[in-house]
Amino acid sequence: MEWLERIITALAGGILGMLTLLVAWQVVGRYVFGMGLFWADELTGVAMMWAALLGATGCIWTDSHMRLKLITDRLPPTLRVWLLTLMDGVVVWFALVFFKEGMTLVEKTMSGRMSSLDIPIGTTYAVLPGAAVLMIVFALATAFNRLLKHYRAERGQG
Repeated sequence: MEWLERIITALAGGILGMLTLLVAWQVVGRYVFGMGLFWADELTGVAMMWAALLGATGCIWTDSHMRLKLITDRLPPTLRVWLLTLMDGVVVWFALVFFKEGMTLVEKTMSGRMSSLDIPIGTTYAVLPGAAVLMIVFALATAFNRLLKHYRAERGQG
């Protein structure tokens, strides 16, 4: 799954790079040349959502999402591993809700079209259920790997 996380992170980084160039062009175009790209505002909003959600999925796999490491690092190893596994379970629960609500949003907005990009609105929200599935897979794999590594180390096998 390392390769999948790398692809997702590269995609999120590419989107952020494109966003940087597009927003810079918009600022220069509007304030220097007195005109901007009519479709850029819609595209930047969609791209920001995609970059954030894809980046969040990568953080789950690399275990670099936000948490209070100050507290978890001071816990005994067995308690720490179970607390982190519980946190992975919360991520899975959140992602399941995210998937359900994301699918509902995609279905309800598929008939509408974005005014300047002329694409179905629902396709722009397709990242919601897609990212949710990746979050579930990554969180479950992370929890499993963490527990396996902990108990192998406890038994002197790792």
